[in-house]
Amino acid sequence: MPRALVIGGSVAGLVAALALADAGHEVSIVERDGDPVPENTVQAHESWRRPTVPQVHQSHAFGSLGTNILRTRMPEVYRRLVEAGAREIRLGEAMPPTLTDRTPQPGDEELRMLGSRRTTFELVLRQVVAEDRRIGLTPGATVDGLVVTASGRVAGAWLRDGTRLPADLVIDASGRRSHGAEWLAAEGIAQPRRTTHSADITYYTRYYQAHSPKPAGPLNRGFGAGGLWDHYTAVLFLGDNDTFTLSFGVLPEDTEAKALRRAEVFDAAVRATPLLAPWVDPQYATPISAVHSMGGLDNSLRVHDEQTPPVPGYLPIADAVCTTNPAYGRGVSLAVAHATALVDLLDDHLEPDEQQARAAAELARETFTPWFEDAVRNDAGRAGLWRATLAGNPPQKPPEGVLTFADLAEASGTDPVVWRRMVRSMMSLDDPAAMYGDEDIRLRVKQAAASPVPGFPAPDRASFVETLRAA
Repeated sequence: MPRALVIGGSVAGLVAALALADAGHEVSIVERDGDPVPENTVQAHESWRRPTVPQVHQSHAFGSLGTNILRTRMPEVYRRLVEAGAREIRLGEAMPPTLTDRTPQPGDEELRMLGSRRTTFELVLRQVVAEDRRIGLTPGATVDGLVVTASGRVAGAWLRDGTRLPADLVIDASGRRSHGAEWLAAEGIAQPRRTTHSADITYYTRYYQAHSPKPAGPLNRGFGAGGLWDHYTAVLFLGDNDTFTLSFGVLPEDTEAKALRRAEVFDAAVRATPLLAPWVDPQYATPISAVHSMGGLDNSLRVHDEQTPPVPGYLPIADAVCTTNPAYGRGVSLAVAHATALVDLLDDHLEPDEQQARAAAELARETFTPWFEDAVRNDAGRAGLWRATLAGNPPQKPPEGVLTFADLAEASGTDPVVWRRMVRSMMSLDDPAAMYGDEDIRLRVKQAAASPVPGFPAPDRASFVETLRAA
């Protein structure tokens, strides 16, 4: 079987390595981060820096697509995650409290999630890989280029210290900061430019330890609680071992909201959001982190065309191909799905030739394009709403007949059919374009709008700013 070199030892790289080993490949991983791996979940949360994974300390949702794949194809990983304290969440049993018809339906068994901190999730994967004798893992080593043959095939990688690592296949799992295109350009091989659209959002996140497994308030999102209002979003994500995170999302140019990086301001903003306020009651939970911020986020996609064909032997995966706004919780699921599907593709295209490269490029296009387009569309609508509010203007209404995510979210509170379709899309199980174009869903949304249920309130812009300033 071909020798596979995986660049990057985060989720995508670790899952790819396990799948490749299961398929009989000789596998090695090169990971730039050389810090010691923590011994337990507490150490992972408190001291694992993971500089190569900038999103590691933000909220994470481990959606149904990835959860189902791990449960089916990597049961040992799934079992170890649960043993480490990850919550098994069955969304069909955690429908919004406003839905009166809660009758189970076929397909509900697919609506699974895992509630976990990213550090716990990655720690378990790293431990499983470290124990797997079929996989070699070299930490603290930085790839600085690709080995390219005279025929234009990638045949390995160069480390920064000059070491040559030969391979039949190079799997680029180095994430959103991948230098693969630059490495190939240095060899005279043009790659497609990334198509990018700003996500127009900055996140502020804090971790808490609950003193009881019982929820402090209604879980209107099944895996947590939260809402999207006219100038910010605030969402709670259930984690492992009775931990949870709270995240605010605001416009990058919202200067007043930059105060959320201060812990006392952050908690005051949570207390001002009625749905989430009970969770930060000191009798219920204790903060276990500072406030982590993250901005500069893009929805990005790099796919090949006739002018920039894929390169045999070089197979980028996950964030090296596509990134979407973390608010949608799809990154890990799509990484797991892409990595495992690519390994399946290699069974039919074993030789690292042009045919294999083109098949892999088409797989990447099919895997990511629907979700990239969905993220760009929804982010544009949400950012437009927020900018109108900050400017004191009424929000611009979408064109007549255009169904928005906000419309679906509101209707999902009273219509179980809409709820299931929306959740399946959110969980990356169904193409979102099919949902938006479904005439039955359009009719149901229109009917639900005629008799809406009261939503969860949030402070208006002036009150929110006053809260932040006072804190």
